Amino acid sequence: MTVKSGNILVIVLISSRRVSATVAWLHGEQGEKVVAHKFIDCLWHELSDRGRFHTVADVVKLACESAGVEAYSAYIACSDPGIQSQLALGYADLGQDMVLTAGDRDQALVRARHHAIPEDRTLLHALPVHWTVRSRQGEREVTDPIGQRGSRITSHVLLVTAPKDYSDRLAALLDQCGLHCDGVIAPPVALWHGIAGKLKSRGSTLIIDCGARHTALIVHRKNQCIHVETHAFGGDTLSAAIAAELGIPFDQAEDLKREVDLSAQGPGNDLEGQQYLWRDVQERHRLIAPAARICSGLLRAFFGARARDLREREFLGQQGQVNLVGRGSALGGLALCLRDLFDLPVVLGTGQRDRDPSAELVDLIISGIVRTAADGRREELAGHGSGLGTAARGMWAWLVKPLE
Repeated sequence: MTVKSGNILVIVLISSRRVSATVAWLHGEQGEKVVAHKFIDCLWHELSDRGRFHTVADVVKLACESAGVEAYSAYIACSDPGIQSQLALGYADLGQDMVLTAGDRDQALVRARHHAIPEDRTLLHALPVHWTVRSRQGEREVTDPIGQRGSRITSHVLLVTAPKDYSDRLAALLDQCGLHCDGVIAPPVALWHGIAGKLKSRGSTLIIDCGARHTALIVHRKNQCIHVETHAFGGDTLSAAIAAELGIPFDQAEDLKREVDLSAQGPGNDLEGQQYLWRDVQERHRLIAPAARICSGLLRAFFGARARDLREREFLGQQGQVNLVGRGSALGGLALCLRDLFDLPVVLGTGQRDRDPSAELVDLIISGIVRTAADGRREELAGHGSGLGTAARGMWAWLVKPLE
């Protein structure tokens, strides 16, 4: 099958423990299809600049060779604690009642995108949350303003931003690999695209992705993403605290962390004073109780603050649930801890009994970044006056091409 160059997507995803590259075909009617996905396990934060360049270049080469294409450009996503969001308004004022068009909708979106953003931030995504249309009959909320009749359209848009140098750093990394940067994707937005179709539309859903070095919180309501925040807090935070307080190596603390059970740290369950009968091979059991206390204290302080903040800002209500994904879902008792703090039922992953939440996250994030990249490519092609059913021209002719 011949695939036009403009309809080929290459996406690089960088996390704390893995760098992956995905190649997908973009089809006008059938959506997107992943044709190759390769990854390299590494400790990204410990790599030198040269090591990072070689890792990205190698994983892109592996994926492209598997798909039978040669990449000249790529989208890129990278975990970062500086990714945040804010709500903004945009409008298009027509002056009199008339049928609203795609141009009117786009004008409102453009004005929302140009909402005042601090100078030290850069815009990554603008996600419409809901629309209102004003007419002679009054103002009403609509799902899609196109085709509605009114004199003014207002867009309520979630602006996802990152530190000013975030996009520049990632674009420079691709440039070192000889790749043009098609766009930068925020991993929390990709995760939301991947999991949104599996969430309940009733109430508010809080998606928590607790990884090794970063934790992302995403609020989903009425099938829309209404809030995103990330923090420099994760499994490594717990391991470092265990190592420091108990005076043991980091690797030993990492192993010990996997054995703790936070549910044993509730009221009246302080096990630190209990006596253990142990031999040399049972040394770790003596440390489990204090390790659990350390983890419980840090997690309750961190997520307790998040719960209070989200409720004060009215992102969470009395109905809804928490979906826990990522490496943190394997921590014993964390789901019970979150249920207590957020006062909402907690679901591991998407709730599929036969899926491990950590492994399921990989599938969710891959489908999400492909969807996000596809939306970006469609928007670019539309802006160049080109449809998916016609040959790509201009810049797309050289960005990606099939190997002969």
